[in-house]
Amino acid sequence: MQTALIWGAAGGIGRALVDTLSENGWRVLGIARDVAALSDMDIESYSAELSREADVAAAALWAAQQSEGAVNLWVYAAGDMIGKPLADTTASEWERIFGANVTGAHLAVTHSLALVPSGGHLVFIGAYVDRIMLPKLGAYAASKAALDAYVTVLAKEVRDRRVTNVRVGAVDTPLWRKAPFRLPKSAHAPGDVAAAVLRAYAEGHKGNLDL
Repeated sequence: MQTALIWGAAGGIGRALVDTLSENGWRVLGIARDVAALSDMDIESYSAELSREADVAAAALWAAQQSEGAVNLWVYAAGDMIGKPLADTTASEWERIFGANVTGAHLAVTHSLALVPSGGHLVFIGAYVDRIMLPKLGAYAASKAALDAYVTVLAKEVRDRRVTNVRVGAVDTPLWRKAPFRLPKSAHAPGDVAAAVLRAYAEGHKGNLDL
């Protein structure tokens, strides 16, 4: 049985990934701030605040014990958003958005990359950065741009693994209800994103995956 590790498993896309992978015979390990939100799902879970290194290190150790050191599919699906003008965004709000969208991803990589063997697949849920540079989305856009750069460099550094950056538009999840505008009619369903991730794994994808 193949093993997947989902960081941010309780979010809209994270939950869809758990469902999709479980239905396809995967063993799913999930890291989330609120593991109680996963009680109705077929998943082994661990609670962690992903912007805190001690939490991420403990979660990675748990994942190593559960997976016996072999994670075939590793997904960073955590994220946060704020709809607020940049001039009104406080330092703590800025840190919160970057903590969820960028710092958490880096901490997850540094503490759990060793669990992904050669040929394994790392997937990050990113965004079309040029489409979200909008009023009141400055902190979110800046953090996703940073993640985009981070994933690009990581892929060049870990060439023995596959690295995919899923660049997706609006998704019908609680996160996007924080946006300072109505959810577009063209918004993706979380299950569509999860299905795309599974296809990317099966097809040997690496690089940017535009949805």
